[in-house]
Amino acid sequence: MMRFRLTASVALLASWPSKVIEIEARSHCNDPVLAMTMTTARDAKSRVLSTSISEPASLTEGGISRRRFLPFAAGAAAGSIFLPVAAGASSAPPTAMEPLRPPPMAGGTAAIIPGLAAKLRPVVTDGGSGWTPPPPVTELGRSRISAADLSPLNPSVSPLADRDVYYPPFLRGTWDVTASLKRKVYPYGTEFSPSQALVEGSPRYRYESAGDTTEYEIRYISPDAAAAADGKKSTRVIADRESNAVSISRAYKQLTPVQEVEWDPRKDPTRLTLSFGAGPLTDDMMPLGKRRAEIYITARRTDSAAAGKGSPEEAFCASERTRLVYLSPGNVLVSDTETTTEFRLVEKGDGNGGDRVKATQRVAVYLTPNPNSREGVMWEAVRGRAVAFFDYELDMRRKNV
Repeated sequence: MMRFRLTASVALLASWPSKVIEIEARSHCNDPVLAMTMTTARDAKSRVLSTSISEPASLTEGGISRRRFLPFAAGAAAGSIFLPVAAGASSAPPTAMEPLRPPPMAGGTAAIIPGLAAKLRPVVTDGGSGWTPPPPVTELGRSRISAADLSPLNPSVSPLADRDVYYPPFLRGTWDVTASLKRKVYPYGTEFSPSQALVEGSPRYRYESAGDTTEYEIRYISPDAAAAADGKKSTRVIADRESNAVSISRAYKQLTPVQEVEWDPRKDPTRLTLSFGAGPLTDDMMPLGKRRAEIYITARRTDSAAAGKGSPEEAFCASERTRLVYLSPGNVLVSDTETTTEFRLVEKGDGNGGDRVKATQRVAVYLTPNPNSREGVMWEAVRGRAVAFFDYELDMRRKNV
């Protein structure tokens, strides 16, 4: 019996629970089902030494050429189109020409398939509430918040594009916010989440569950220092990213809260530097060292709807795509997210307070295209699309200051 050594599959096979796996597979070019046995040799520390695949019966019967079988078998061993053969199961070919679901890896998650596009298999966690977002008023809200599948927000190519998000005047001021996480959605399944923390929690708090409520304060200010000094009200309003970052970090009781923010909206409103407070100790009771995060706002888009045009309320929607580079001693982590928020002015006060705004917010998580990591393989499988959505409802009340 001829055997083929497949060294390219070592990284993925390292987490497989079995040493011998019987599989059946079907190629994308309508070849017959191939029955083969894959054998993995390991050392005492469970490290993979070699992998071999038996020559399938269909190869000797002329069902598929040797030249076509070699790359197909290599793809199967690396986690491609195959599934375990249950004892006594029929060897009849599947009726649908779809890629077969790969066998589970250690921990119960499915193996990621190199070179094979992932299919939408949404997993929704809503705490049993069955919550769905209210119909968005703006076109931007409909395309980003209501989407079941989402591609990254593209930056504007115009040299005249705004460098920051400018909010409507009704948002100017300081607001008390009650944020409720209504649901988590994993469009391709939880196995495509880049971190278990995003399954157990959210990007804001490791243990945030659907139904959890958090209160914090946010501010929207004028970016024009000269106008503010003269006592004039500028028509432009921006988010006070420095104050908001510290407020939200403390509200979510992050393990290492933000202590200091470097941000100059006049020089470069698209970049922030976060410095974190002291974190937990390592196993040998040594401090983890200084850590900081660089945040780059790489794309933005806004939309609005006047009252009476499809909605009884004035509405404004803003979407921002950000890249966070987390720097700690000996480690660098990169993550991409997109936050889309549609605000609706539901109660208008007397100008000194009493205003109330309702908002629907979606935080979308994307993978980063690192070709030398498992995350890079997953990024290719989902074609760069979002792998997790965290949907919030915000209740905002203006503070009297």
